[in-house]
Amino acid sequence: MGITTIDFDAARRNGATSGRLRRLAPGTRDTPAADVVQWFLDYYWIRHPISDDALAQYRRDLLEVAQWLESARKKTLLTASLQDLREYLRLPRGAGGEQPANPPSLSCIKRFYFYLVEVGLRTDDPTEHLYVRTPRHIRHNLEVINGNRN
Repeated sequence: MGITTIDFDAARRNGATSGRLRRLAPGTRDTPAADVVQWFLDYYWIRHPISDDALAQYRRDLLEVAQWLESARKKTLLTASLQDLREYLRLPRGAGGEQPANPPSLSCIKRFYFYLVEVGLRTDDPTEHLYVRTPRHIRHNLEVINGNRN
């Protein structure tokens, strides 16, 4: 199953605006990363209406992954392997090599690859067994919600 079009009538019934939707061409491995990312964002936004800020962050995260894959691995989002993505997520991004407060969204990357499999642009999901361990200092500072709400 390939990407052909978005059901514009259904999208509009769900509150989409025409400026956010556009026709999608069949995908190939030579498709620019920005196009594939936009297809995913259109698809995801229609099914899970999220804020423009979240969409912008997803776009930044995915285009950053695409840029790294191209420069470091000579690969694309469509040809990345599990090992490529693991290495990308392990990269230090903060000043002095420390991890930043908001690293790239693993959930976004996983949703993106699930989408690629769902629409037939990939036959496998390289993120299926990809997990990132949360650093201890971050886990320690997370608020734990137990069943006792006041």
